[in-house]
Amino acid sequence: MSKKFNLNLNWYFKPSFDVTDINNTSVEGFEKINLPHTVKELSYNCFSHEETAMVSTYMRKLTIPQEYAGRRAILVFDGVMARYELYVNGQKVTEHRGGYSRSFADITKFLGAGENTIVMMVDSTENPDIPPFGHTIDYLCFGGIYRDVNLYLAQELWIENVLVRYDLNGNEAVLYPEIQADNAGAPFDAEVTVELRDQAGGLVKHYTQTVSFAAGHSSAVMEKVNAGTITRWDMEEPCLYTVLITVKKDASTQDTKTVRVGFRTVECRADGFFLNGKKHKLMGLNRHQSYPYIGYAAPARVQKKDADILKNYLHLTVVRTSHYMQAEEFLDRCDELGLMVFSEIPGWGYIGGEEFKQVSYQDVRDMITTQFNHPSIFIWSIRINESADDDEFYTKTNEIAKSIDTTRATTGTRCIKNSHLIEDVYTYNDFIHWTHEVKHYRELVLCNQQAVTGLDHKVPFLVSEYCGHIYPTKPFDGEERQLRHAQIHARVQNANFAREDALGAIGWCAFDYQTHGDYGSGDKICYHGVMSMFRTPKYAAGVYRSQVDPEKEIVLEPCTLFARGENDDNKPIPFMVCTNADYIDVEAYGRKIGRYFPSQVYSSLAHPPIMVDNDPGHWADLWKGGAIIAYYKGKEVARRTYSRDAHLDGLKVTVDDSALNNTVVDSTRFVCEYQDQMGNLLPYYNGIISVETSDNIEVIGPTTIAVVGGRIGFWVKTKPFAREEKATVTIHAVNTSIPDQVFTIDLSPDTSIEVLP
Repeated sequence: MSKKFNLNLNWYFKPSFDVTDINNTSVEGFEKINLPHTVKELSYNCFSHEETAMVSTYMRKLTIPQEYAGRRAILVFDGVMARYELYVNGQKVTEHRGGYSRSFADITKFLGAGENTIVMMVDSTENPDIPPFGHTIDYLCFGGIYRDVNLYLAQELWIENVLVRYDLNGNEAVLYPEIQADNAGAPFDAEVTVELRDQAGGLVKHYTQTVSFAAGHSSAVMEKVNAGTITRWDMEEPCLYTVLITVKKDASTQDTKTVRVGFRTVECRADGFFLNGKKHKLMGLNRHQSYPYIGYAAPARVQKKDADILKNYLHLTVVRTSHYMQAEEFLDRCDELGLMVFSEIPGWGYIGGEEFKQVSYQDVRDMITTQFNHPSIFIWSIRINESADDDEFYTKTNEIAKSIDTTRATTGTRCIKNSHLIEDVYTYNDFIHWTHEVKHYRELVLCNQQAVTGLDHKVPFLVSEYCGHIYPTKPFDGEERQLRHAQIHARVQNANFAREDALGAIGWCAFDYQTHGDYGSGDKICYHGVMSMFRTPKYAAGVYRSQVDPEKEIVLEPCTLFARGENDDNKPIPFMVCTNADYIDVEAYGRKIGRYFPSQVYSSLAHPPIMVDNDPGHWADLWKGGAIIAYYKGKEVARRTYSRDAHLDGLKVTVDDSALNNTVVDSTRFVCEYQDQMGNLLPYYNGIISVETSDNIEVIGPTTIAVVGGRIGFWVKTKPFAREEKATVTIHAVNTSIPDQVFTIDLSPDTSIEVLP
């Protein structure tokens, strides 16, 4: 049976590479680091996009524990940007192209007794033979070993992966797992045991079959077995099961593998999206996996938190993993939350030559085999995002996808009309709702699908992008721009729910992100998100938040500061309120000025925003502040109050997690918000905070931070092997009388992770 060790700790790094490094055993001139790691921490903005484009060296010492001497040693890299060569004790083991795919390396024959030296040449330059590179792209890919590295010490046979294939007959599941294995010995017949357990750990099914394993890499599909009655996975109750596979040879266990699965059916049809036979309209956003300062190199907890934000804060039903395969931890959390996932191979606009295409073919294989068991994934995108038609290329990528998975639809994201439909679903980036020339709304909000496809019949159709670059909005922009940004999102989703010829619509995008000099604002940031890079909301976030059932959560998100002088004519009105309440009352000028109901302009939404558009006051009237009061079922359920004399009153600080692990690098986010005496954000207060930490924890990025727009976030990370049980984070609001705030974070080891020093 194989033994898994995490290898994230005790690496050495230098931002250059020389052929002499291959045989180097000295760490002189190297910086000691832990993974995940980026080759260069960037400033928040105004950096050069060339700063991470380098060829660097990673080194690690490795000693195999004595009790595992003689075992096979297999390294698994979850993500290295963008190409690497691996050397062990001066000998080249392998190389890999592609920054988003998992890769394996059997290093057994390269190891010696005692201490061994692993050296990796990591090339993070933009190579035209590796997607998404070759032309301009509107996002940075950063560089480095930015995901986990694990070591498996295995027997003769090592289980690389298990694809849990199944059929559903009503609520009965028929299992026929596919075991992908690497057998270093001769072919043999094995006893393979399957255990299916429910979420509580209860045994659902146990059986054994004889399975033949060939020499080398092979795949074996087990015979179909009725596993009995199961509970289906869906968006509201995402029920998950585990499947344990045990392979025995001559009564001796060779290896085991545990995977998680959810049982459901998904259909992408011309009349909509169906989960377990029930029609759903998909509403979602695109997601980049990048973060300030460290780019892609965020630990598991931070990746998972994004899924929580998308599902539990924004209340989305779908996310698109633009434009590449994303972290397993993020997908795991989508499974747990019931968030549907549109998964996509790397690329952006450009199709390269044969080497490029070969990497893309491998990306399709890696994406589907790695992510196969995630019930949240409902579709595979096997085209390069926004690329031209290439029928030969995309026929091949589609054939590869179908050869692995016939249960999910395939698609490819287009920005051109009349594109050849080789896949199952026509996905289209639709920005017709905005006219660039005159900067106003078009009457037509979303294109008719047949005007896009050029076909004489309806096909499964999905809007994969809207808004985004046509109206970039900074979190510190004024009220008018933020309001219009929110209105665009509301208009498109309203049109989405009104139409019958589309599965849904996925907006561009969830979070702001860093980019090249060709795109973004003048500071190298694409402000296309409904939230900032720090995952703090803009007004547009309220459009999505407010679509939740009010029985679950009441949402009241006014798209206004409710302040004189912010808008034309020195009046606070008009404005929009995103809410799922039945109606609101508005108070201003010392009195109630009206009762307002959901707008008929957005009547296809479950909870249309409310427009407040009549201001009874005069520009010279005495301003007395006001209030917005929300009502549900005749009762007041929420209230926002605004002062005539709003002033700085405090710094509200929240932290995502109060406990972290210190076995490997763990991380959590703080959000700091300057508020007035009513608890409202002060978006024009540009303060400064300073952060101090105890020795066993550290801030990611600068410790003195400008709070532009009144609100900012930052992350802290643990220092592994620091055995103190507590860490402290102290936040000081510079040049104010606001008292310092001290947060205590509990630290403890994660017993599920075993590391090698």
